[in-house]
Amino acid sequence: MKILVENGKVLIDGEKEIENGAVLVEGNKIIGVYKDYQNIIADQVIDAKGAYIIPGLIDTHTHGIHGYDFNTCQIEDIDTMSQALLDEGVTCFMASLTVENHEDMLKILDMYDNCGNAHLLGVHMEGPFLNKNNKAVMKEEGLIEPDFQKFDDYLNHCKKLKAMTIAPELPQALELITYGNNHGIVMNVGHSSATAQQVLEAQAYGAKGITHLYNAMSQHLHRGPGVVTGAIISKLFCELIVDGFHIHQDVVKATYQAIGKERLILISDANPCKGLPDGLYQFSGKEIEIKNGKARVKATGRIAGSTLTLNQACHNMMKICGCCMNDVVFMASTHPAQLYGLNKGKIEVGYDSDILVVNDHFDILAVMSQGEVKRNQL
Repeated sequence: MKILVENGKVLIDGEKEIENGAVLVEGNKIIGVYKDYQNIIADQVIDAKGAYIIPGLIDTHTHGIHGYDFNTCQIEDIDTMSQALLDEGVTCFMASLTVENHEDMLKILDMYDNCGNAHLLGVHMEGPFLNKNNKAVMKEEGLIEPDFQKFDDYLNHCKKLKAMTIAPELPQALELITYGNNHGIVMNVGHSSATAQQVLEAQAYGAKGITHLYNAMSQHLHRGPGVVTGAIISKLFCELIVDGFHIHQDVVKATYQAIGKERLILISDANPCKGLPDGLYQFSGKEIEIKNGKARVKATGRIAGSTLTLNQACHNMMKICGCCMNDVVFMASTHPAQLYGLNKGKIEVGYDSDILVVNDHFDILAVMSQGEVKRNQL
């Protein structure tokens, strides 16, 4: 079945665009991108009505939605979660796992190894090789020093393991970064007290990114430069949570000016309570309280993930930094696809047919994925 999305401003890859164009898909691939589309034959036509036609959003760091937790959910819940994420324009995502004891984690990885959901890119293990001084909401009893045997267990139990967050200052961490990188795992620096130079050293050993920049890490101090400083002077991709809560708006603006769209990746880092009303919930073995959409550990007041949707993150980024729609396409689609080697993040022939229609406020007007129209408010 051929579907044509026409009469919209096509943002191809965060740089190139077609002012009034159309995109033709068949199955799960894009088969045509047009300036003149009046004579294109399709089985179904969607009129974008002058709105933006962009690649689907990719959330590479989220812990759940609507009460479902990637650590505790059942395999059939993944379909429910992926459907909910389509409402915010997320056409593919990484299941981010908080730390558990080793045996429990292997059971969780076994489940994901058998998951066939088409929107699931893979698994991101946020730990367990993290610095206890930067544990945030992680279970401290689950944090351990880098262990090659345990890492091999993860690989053997789950072919869908795609990413890991690690603190590079821990013993053998640099060697494990190289080992993971050589096994096709994207190794990101996070939950770390590393110095800026240790971040640069991790980059040299194969690290590819920074997990939720500014949060749960050593900071940008003029006499003690930490992970944040290392992120700025490195060439690593940097995740950013732009919910107006995790990071002050002035710092978001300064980060955009210092790093630019070329290395920023917008994420939600959503906790499993995203989409639920204010109240008390469980996450990572802790009771968290959500007030006015802001999540904190009830006992300590510590931030406990976000309730942010990724399309709202895009809108926030544009509002705070004055950047354009092309820029956020870079940060929320093209760059994540590049980091994880995906055939996504661009509207070009041969790429996957993950396509959104959005307005200036980044409201989701239509969603296409896997050769089907998943949402249509036009």
